[in-house]
Amino acid sequence: MEWNFNVQHEFVQDWVAQVAYVGTRGLHLWNHESSNLNQPPLPLDSNFSVGNFGRPYYDRLPNLDVILPWNFPELSLAYHAFEASLNKRFSQGFNIMASYTFAKNLGTADGNVAAEIQNAYDIAAEKGPVQPDQRHRFVVSYLWEVPFGHGKRFGANLPKAADLALGGWQISGITLWHSGEAYTAGLSFDQTNTGAGGRPDRIHNPYDFSFDTATQAALGCSNPGHQTLDCFYNQAAFVVPPLAPGQTFAHLYGNGGRTNLRGPDQRNFDFAILKNFRITERHQLQFRAELFNLFNTPQFALPNGTVDVEGGASISSTLPDNQREIQLALKWSF
Repeated sequence: MEWNFNVQHEFVQDWVAQVAYVGTRGLHLWNHESSNLNQPPLPLDSNFSVGNFGRPYYDRLPNLDVILPWNFPELSLAYHAFEASLNKRFSQGFNIMASYTFAKNLGTADGNVAAEIQNAYDIAAEKGPVQPDQRHRFVVSYLWEVPFGHGKRFGANLPKAADLALGGWQISGITLWHSGEAYTAGLSFDQTNTGAGGRPDRIHNPYDFSFDTATQAALGCSNPGHQTLDCFYNQAAFVVPPLAPGQTFAHLYGNGGRTNLRGPDQRNFDFAILKNFRITERHQLQFRAELFNLFNTPQFALPNGTVDVEGGASISSTLPDNQREIQLALKWSF
């Protein structure tokens, strides 16, 4: 289900402001291969010691390994957002629209196949931000017809040759900024010995780099105490959970939760210049120069999320196809 409420107000001619609240709620969402229904219920050393021992269905079918749910309705999510925008309608050769969204997307579902629910018997423990959960998003788009040339405020009486060169220019662009995407911290091994993958305990704020610089150095950070590309978060904020009662190597489930880290912010500037050449009353030529990612700003991918290995907090790649691109075009209208 979904609901919304918004208020619009035109405070001067052609300028409209809007604020809105938007909410959605999803219940009984499908668990699509995100947990193992044959997962041993307790962290025990003896799990898997003989065949399927420890798994609920180990005595039903020899060597039965993983049971993946197929569209099993047990997950949920809730989305709440505050939205604000300011729009100048196109007039006098100018249009601009700016919008800002503050949103929270929380629940136990993220829509991903094989999302690795830590404990198939405690779905409620999976509650957290639902990916991508970009909390802040700001977008500005604009179009300006340069007021110079035939039929414009300035240079209306230019000779035809001068107007062909100087008149008819337009400038447009889109600027985007959004905060980092949520993702999950994990361990390099299955500490519970239940086959569910590993999650750590969280003992500190992972973005406080003043905490435990010795561990940061031991894990290969190039500048301990500071955020860098090779240590985007502080791995020392996470530890392996304690041993389960009476066990020698099976540890408890981690309390760090799901989607407990944030990737880098993203910034992008797209820009375009257009020039209209009026050849005759019936023939017009348009030149377009479009620059995507104008400043060639690096768009970094999510960092590694493995907290217990060297390089486990590093950013090693950028998003594909986000380098600066320049596109030139001519269009003839008749």
